[in-house]
Amino acid sequence: MKESEGQKQYSENDDHLIQKVQEGDNYAFDLLVKRYQRKIYFLAYRMVKNHDNADDIAQDTFINAYSAIGSFKAGYSFYTWLYRICMNLSINFLKRQKFMIPESQFEEDASPLEKEATRMDPADHLASKELEMKIDRALNSLPPKFKAVLILRIYEDLSYEEIAQTLNISTGTVMSRLFRARERMQEMLKEYKDSM
Repeated sequence: MKESEGQKQYSENDDHLIQKVQEGDNYAFDLLVKRYQRKIYFLAYRMVKNHDNADDIAQDTFINAYSAIGSFKAGYSFYTWLYRICMNLSINFLKRQKFMIPESQFEEDASPLEKEATRMDPADHLASKELEMKIDRALNSLPPKFKAVLILRIYEDLSYEEIAQTLNISTGTVMSRLFRARERMQEMLKEYKDSM
């Protein structure tokens, strides 16, 4: 069976699709959006903890990427470039919100920890749920620059170098911010650990 043109284009690498976009092929950009939209949405969601805001940030990420695609240089990671745009938009959003995200904005989607907790003893489930809420609160109370490095390292599993590229900072700054973010998280969660 012969591969259709759409399937063939979808399997093309980012550099080739970007070149097509730079030559005016909007369909190639649609393929890039489809390839990365879920990852970008979830990155934004981890930062802002609200579906509508994360959706807006993800859309703005792709709009900004499309607007600047002419200056994108082949050989660089398109994915890292998108991450940088998304993180900058998320950090700017959080700064505008003055780091305060009301608890009422948290969605009630079941997290992996919650799904696992349904198989636990009720007392363990309650402790697990309480810990998850405290971790979320602690993470959301971090300044955006600390929250960004922690999310990229823990949830996105990026290396220090990838985080540095994404946020356009030095590797030393990444390590420093990670250290300070973890230190603050430990301090905020100390009370919970001491009560166990």
